[in-house]
Amino acid sequence: MQQITWFVLVSMIWLFLTPAISAASENALADVVVVVDTSTSMSEPGMDPERASLLVTKLLADIVPGELAVIRLLGVGTDSKVLPSRDTGKFGKCPENPNQPCRIVERASDWEADARTKKLGALVRPGRADSDYKKRLEQHLEQRIPNSMFDLAFQAALGVFDEHQGQTPVPRTVIWLSDGSSEQEERVKEVVAELKASGAAVEAIVFGAGDTRLPRAVGVDVLQVSTPAEMMKAFANAFRRIVQAPYRIDNRVDAAPTFEMKRNIQEAWIVVYGDDTLGEVDISGPGATVTADYAADRWPGAGAYKVAYLRQPAPGSWTVHAKGGGAGTAYAVIQRSDLMPSLLEPEKALAGVQIALVAGVRAGLNGELIADPELLKDATIRADVQGQKIRLSDDGTQGDAVANDGRYTGLISFRNAGRIPVRLHLQSPVADRFTDATVMVGGKFHYTGGPLTVDLGTLGVGAESCRPLAFQADHQGEVAFELQSLRRPPRGHTLEVKLPAGVLQPSGKALAARPGEPMQVCLKTAARVASSQAAGEPWLLLRVAGSQQPEHQITVNLRWRVEGLSFWQLWGWLILLILAVLLLLFILLGFILPQRFRSTLAVTFVPDREELDEQSPQPVKQWKGVGIGFYRNARAYLHPDYRLSGKAHGALAGLYAERGGNRVMPGNGITLFRETVDGDWETVPAQGGRIRAGDIYRVGDKGPYFRIAVKG
Repeated sequence: MQQITWFVLVSMIWLFLTPAISAASENALADVVVVVDTSTSMSEPGMDPERASLLVTKLLADIVPGELAVIRLLGVGTDSKVLPSRDTGKFGKCPENPNQPCRIVERASDWEADARTKKLGALVRPGRADSDYKKRLEQHLEQRIPNSMFDLAFQAALGVFDEHQGQTPVPRTVIWLSDGSSEQEERVKEVVAELKASGAAVEAIVFGAGDTRLPRAVGVDVLQVSTPAEMMKAFANAFRRIVQAPYRIDNRVDAAPTFEMKRNIQEAWIVVYGDDTLGEVDISGPGATVTADYAADRWPGAGAYKVAYLRQPAPGSWTVHAKGGGAGTAYAVIQRSDLMPSLLEPEKALAGVQIALVAGVRAGLNGELIADPELLKDATIRADVQGQKIRLSDDGTQGDAVANDGRYTGLISFRNAGRIPVRLHLQSPVADRFTDATVMVGGKFHYTGGPLTVDLGTLGVGAESCRPLAFQADHQGEVAFELQSLRRPPRGHTLEVKLPAGVLQPSGKALAARPGEPMQVCLKTAARVASSQAAGEPWLLLRVAGSQQPEHQITVNLRWRVEGLSFWQLWGWLILLILAVLLLLFILLGFILPQRFRSTLAVTFVPDREELDEQSPQPVKQWKGVGIGFYRNARAYLHPDYRLSGKAHGALAGLYAERGGNRVMPGNGITLFRETVDGDWETVPAQGGRIRAGDIYRVGDKGPYFRIAVKG
């Protein structure tokens, strides 16, 4: 029986941390009710004479986060103050001892209603590890009740949960410790069904030789504790179904004291239990040693426990060290991770349209998305939507865009419109958790007809023509539509579809329409458009937004005739404008293109050769008339009066600006010579030659002379 007690402790720890693990907060929270069988039959051999149920309940009072209440059984006669009755004068078999006669009584009030409203038999914990509360449990759970009216105990559990309505929702669990029998089996089934319908999970542990028939009949998970092998099997089953944190560790300290702490663990409880001799316990791990002083208790004959609690423990190997406790001293490790599934998209969808359902894994309710392959190793996400069970993949298939990026994808078609619930189920080595989300699903649209042909008639410039877009389709609820252009309309022509919600334009924003709402296809022409004509070609595609399915789109063929402007009405102004621009450009270039004299160009013009060194050179540009003309380069003519001007008549020589420099040319009928480096004179050809600074020229055989200079 000692071994049974230890295994009971392990199982109960896991059962109660199930809701804690499923909580989405940083620290686990739960709303727990423990229903303990306090009937006299529990004290019989083969049941729970050592009162292991009391020690287990104390452990729960020590470690369960959030709310906890412990409910005992109520007895006829024993609790006559709260269960008033009338003696019928008849006798029958006693429920707990059929060999003895018991008086048969009638209920003098509605016991079930009283049990629920007054929470009869409930002892509510004021806070975790309250020593006074644990002391009161010893008397509260005495095995002295001559009957097993579990229907009243479960009504009291409903009353406890009723008090918590309106609070932040946390997982609710009822733990039922009993020998499995009750004289009100039908009522027990009804009340347990009501508990389950309210969202509470109900778990049953049947002690020793107890009967599991009733718990199974009411549809709850059952752990039966008799032998160590049966206990371990029941514990493993309960773990898979309930714990929501699948990584399970339980071992004997002497056989395997070291265990592995996983990554991303927010809270960990290590419960060490043994016989009455259990002494100091500590747990050592990477860089830390933790004493098991979070909770502790013992009960003669039932054993003892000590609990260590770690917040965000370092991953790696940890070792349990325990003194005393007997040869069978064992431990259980509960590792709580806050990994949970989260619906990423879509926020909105359309009924009957296949769409990608994308989920991720978050660290906590509003935590960051997890993409670490190590944390997501062996993780799976399944979605339950309108009876459709879909496995979401992160392997680049089934609509998944990128493999192993932490985004799990599956394809789904919502069957109808409304706020559709989506339940996501994450299973991984450290988490087994559900999350509920909703998707706003719009209406349904199914069109099987052919293309629509609309005649927009004849219109002119700056006009608009609209015609009804009538079709027969299975249209339910609000559906978003978008418009696509199948061919480019002529310049100045605008095609659109008008809805009560606005105007649909090709490649524009989608708009919603309800069944029966009018639609119009319209053609608008600008103030200046050419004539055009459409003869029933496919111009537009009206389709359900985001869908490529044929039954979600309507091809619109159009006819129209636009009487636009003539060619000269359309383009005459442009032609005249181009001609005016060309004329202006021609005029401007006439003064831009001609070459000018540089301001530094100067000339010394004298009668005798010797005077060239005595006179200062004069800038060419200072003389009037030597500038450019219309499409004419600058020129300066040297006259017999030793002056420069823009007149060519009677000039002895001329200077001409040209691209890249200047040129000198002799006057009509005059020979012009240039002095060479050797002092000789060479004849300047009639077409002239390029001039350089310092060049000296002579007109005829006797002069005058002039020298080219650069001033500044």
